[in-house]
Amino acid sequence: MTSRYTLYYSPGSCALIAHILLEEFGVPFDAVRVDTDKGEHHREEYRRINPKEKVPALVTPDGVLTECVAIVEYLCDKHDDGKLLGKPGSWQRAKTMERIATLATEIHPLFMRFFHQDDFSPRKDVQDKVKERGGEKLVAWFREEDAKLTGPYWSGDSLTAADLYFTVIARWARWLTPPGNEMRNIRPFYERMLARPAVARAMQREGIQAFGTT
Repeated sequence: MTSRYTLYYSPGSCALIAHILLEEFGVPFDAVRVDTDKGEHHREEYRRINPKEKVPALVTPDGVLTECVAIVEYLCDKHDDGKLLGKPGSWQRAKTMERIATLATEIHPLFMRFFHQDDFSPRKDVQDKVKERGGEKLVAWFREEDAKLTGPYWSGDSLTAADLYFTVIARWARWLTPPGNEMRNIRPFYERMLARPAVARAMQREGIQAFGTT
């Protein structure tokens, strides 16, 4: 088994959270782009790495991980000594994981409806309603979070892994009306995160932009 990490990613996908963490921790890794537009995630060579045919996939010295929440926990436990996630059994760990779980299980699925409405029905009229309702719920959630975001970070006064995850989610929200990443309190947080060298390096490697939809 390899002693070096390999991250399989699609630019701007949820794999960006793993990409950012690897940069934050300064551990050696290789980044392999999977062109989902060309269907590379369905090809046999990638299915041998991740049978789910999705990104991310992180090849570790212990094996392959294919879910963001598991990757976040694994990397933080291996390389961070409790700073970004909290030590196992601690209240900080529980609250940070609660925030991460909200993003992974409640907000990410809404973005699936917004971006991939064709997965939910073959009918165009139904797809349009799925996208519309997903967008409405996302805008409402971002407005609630914007109103609550009074400190330097989404998590509060100190940076956590949840803030890095929220940065990825906030970037997706640039497609909403109004853009979630440009709301009054979210934008300063977002710009603060973009200024982190690890975030900047990961986004530059993926060739993705922070604002706008072109």
